[in-house]
Amino acid sequence: MMIGDKLRAERERQNLSIKDIEKGTSIRSLYIDAIEKGAYDTLPGEVYAKGFVRNYANFLKMDADAAVKQFVEENHPEQAAPAAPSGQTSAPSPVRPAQQVQESSRQAPAFHQEPRQEHDFVERVERSHHRQTLWMGLAALLVVLVGGYFLLGSSEEAPAPQPQKTVSQPAAQPAPQPEEKQQPTEVKLAAKFNGRCWVSVKADGKTLFEGTIEKGETKEWTAQQRLTLTAGNAGAVTVMYNDEDQGVLGKEGEVVEKTYRLDGAEDADGASAAEKKKK
Repeated sequence: MMIGDKLRAERERQNLSIKDIEKGTSIRSLYIDAIEKGAYDTLPGEVYAKGFVRNYANFLKMDADAAVKQFVEENHPEQAAPAAPSGQTSAPSPVRPAQQVQESSRQAPAFHQEPRQEHDFVERVERSHHRQTLWMGLAALLVVLVGGYFLLGSSEEAPAPQPQKTVSQPAAQPAPQPEEKQQPTEVKLAAKFNGRCWVSVKADGKTLFEGTIEKGETKEWTAQQRLTLTAGNAGAVTVMYNDEDQGVLGKEGEVVEKTYRLDGAEDADGASAAEKKKK
């Protein structure tokens, strides 16, 4: 039996009408009828539908968690995942044949020996180069030492500057700067309920609250970056966002979802409040 059939059967068993359910749960009769008929396309979204099913089941004193679970299973039937192919043994990478080492190409045999005189001449030239390099390094080091000595000596002998007498003048008073409004470090939301309303609250992607709040109650929630408020009866909710009055969330019986960030608020369609005022 579908979850909608179970809810309808229990409602009829308790001699309740759809209008009775609407009055007791603040869920519009259109959505109650859609749940009972399984016409889930009529609902405003899955997150609202789950809340409506839970609220409906709680009102009839049924197992709300079981009702929501069956609703999710009906909308997302498990699909058998294709069997993963058995472990495949990757083909061994082809082994490149080792390159043959040709000793004849690396170490060519000396068929002719240099004449002794030419060999001695090369050694003398190399020793001469080594001596020249050594002398050049010593000369460069000597230049650096001499330059450093004169530089330090001149800085030590330079007379210290004489202090100049100055007439003290009163310091000019800086012009007062306008106080900058501090950037909030968290999203803070306070909601006052002027009527019974189903509410879902998510902070940074994590659900903080989901259920029905009675008339006259006040709730507060905080988030680090983003807080999303969904109300099934927007006309019953008055919102304070970071200590600023935002007024009534929407119309009576209207389902409204709004996201509040550190830099402002925006509706579910992505439009900020400032952009809507321009329009």
